[in-house]
Amino acid sequence: MNSLNNWEENNEYVKIIFEELLKSDLYKNYLASEENSFKLDKAFIVGFFKEIIAPNEKLAEYYEDTLISWVDDIPFVNTWVVKTLSKQKANGLFVLGSLYKDKDDEDFVSDLFRKTVLKQAEYEKDIAEKTPNWETDRIAEIDMILIKMSITEFINFPSIPTRVTINEYIEISKDYSTTKSSYFINGVLDKISKEFVANKKIVKIGRGLL
Repeated sequence: MNSLNNWEENNEYVKIIFEELLKSDLYKNYLASEENSFKLDKAFIVGFFKEIIAPNEKLAEYYEDTLISWVDDIPFVNTWVVKTLSKQKANGLFVLGSLYKDKDDEDFVSDLFRKTVLKQAEYEKDIAEKTPNWETDRIAEIDMILIKMSITEFINFPSIPTRVTINEYIEISKDYSTTKSSYFINGVLDKISKEFVANKKIVKIGRGLL
């Protein structure tokens, strides 16, 4: 998301949200309450986000114009914000919620990225061997990235079944690449996985992982 220090450049959105808040029953009920507690204040802030900020169409349009991935990110972001606000403690420091499910989740993302980048030139040669009728620049860039990430999982993550990896990246391609990409990626990964199993470049732990 954009850094919060740029709102002075787009302060009309702050005004829009503030005016929506002033008109809301949430705000009126909060002011009318005789209770004065951190619990009430927190419930008001969470409600403010869930009922007014998150569903605001003009704010959503602003982020869609600013961030190309916003449509995909918004469900995660909204859930993360609500969880972060809900976990705050009275008299405590404001603590941002974790972006990852756990440390293993964070390590997996980091390892997958690093190992894909470090070996991407080598993987490009593997892909070229399995696509003799395709020049590299004719393959959609996102397809190349997804295939390279799949190869990284094949080789470096022995607990992930090969077929699970293939299926996951096929599904990702349906959202982010061309209509025919899923068939192309499936075909390339099927050939590469079979060769890697045969020459023992793929070694999985446990039964039924190939």
